Amino acid sequence: MLTRRDIIIKWTTICAAALLLQLMFSLLLGGVAILGVHLFLPPLIVGIIASLEDTHAGALFALGCGVLCDLVLPGLFPCLYTVAFALSALACSYLAKNVVQPGPLCSLIVSALTFGFVDVLVMLSLALTDHAPFVGMLSVALREMALSCLLVPACHPVLTYLHKKFTL
Repeated sequence: MLTRRDIIIKWTTICAAALLLQLMFSLLLGGVAILGVHLFLPPLIVGIIASLEDTHAGALFALGCGVLCDLVLPGLFPCLYTVAFALSALACSYLAKNVVQPGPLCSLIVSALTFGFVDVLVMLSLALTDHAPFVGMLSVALREMALSCLLVPACHPVLTYLHKKFTL
């Protein structure tokens, strides 16, 4: 069992690594648009962490990431990322504990699932307010998810290493 000091060090290190991954992503690929969409890293980090950690810790991390994303990124409605990340963290944790063993494949699946939660909320919001066409929204969502999930091999080893470092 980890002491309070160890828990603080663990989560400070994980948050610093997540911020460093986001910084590297922003510096290298921040303004790049491929097939008309921009890559988006936070759902990958949230999904991978939620699949590695226990449900409570993963949900709290997702909640914190969601709040930060809502503060710095424009969203269609308030608390979009907070709600989407918290719900997806619960689903990712369940999936990793009961369906798919944590690993690279699980990280890919939970990253796609986290994108799914965000995109479903965005598509519902757009459909209710702007009456946007579903096919167009789905096309953008699938392209964003597929291209962003290509970054899983960069995120998974870092976050898995930190998880193993603090749990063993």
